[in-house]
Amino acid sequence: MDISTLATATKTGVDILDSAIDKFDKYKQIKQDTTTYLRLLYLEVINNLEVFSTIDLDQFTSAQANAPEVQTLMKLVQTEIAEGVFYKGGENANQQLYERLKKRGQIKNRDKQLVTNNKQGDEVKVNKSYTYENILQAISFVVTKIEVMRKYAELSDDELKDMKTIRLRSRLINIHQRLRMIKNSLDQMDEVKEMAR
Repeated sequence: MDISTLATATKTGVDILDSAIDKFDKYKQIKQDTTTYLRLLYLEVINNLEVFSTIDLDQFTSAQANAPEVQTLMKLVQTEIAEGVFYKGGENANQQLYERLKKRGQIKNRDKQLVTNNKQGDEVKVNKSYTYENILQAISFVVTKIEVMRKYAELSDDELKDMKTIRLRSRLINIHQRLRMIKNSLDQMDEVKEMAR
């Protein structure tokens, strides 16, 4: 690795760390108010569901991970509030928020495309018509899968050829179904009930 490549990699690492610290500071205070945080999370989930309602999943069946339609989708979906759930505030951790997000919900297995992670961390297909996860697990899945898609979407064709192929349509179905479960679970919470739609 030459010095300019090393310098670029180091700067990128520092930028990512700075961004993570900024996000942590931003959401640390909001998280102390369970109602506010749940409502912001709900709005983010609804926004993402609105985006999903405008796309044709079939166009992602054979699309490359860095295709223009994937890049556009990655600009439209949001995960900032969902990511903030995992920023720990140390001495003032909001246990009430975490207890609320441990509620389990049913995820429908649309087109039998749903996957879950086994104990080894590998994705395995769900054979039942639905599965259960708690909201925290679903949020973690959504954030992780979207972030990986964002990174792949930024790769050049040359960089992408060395990477494992992502089954985009299946991944998007999995994200979409978990977003729907998160919304349905939040709909039932007193903090969100009056704004549920």
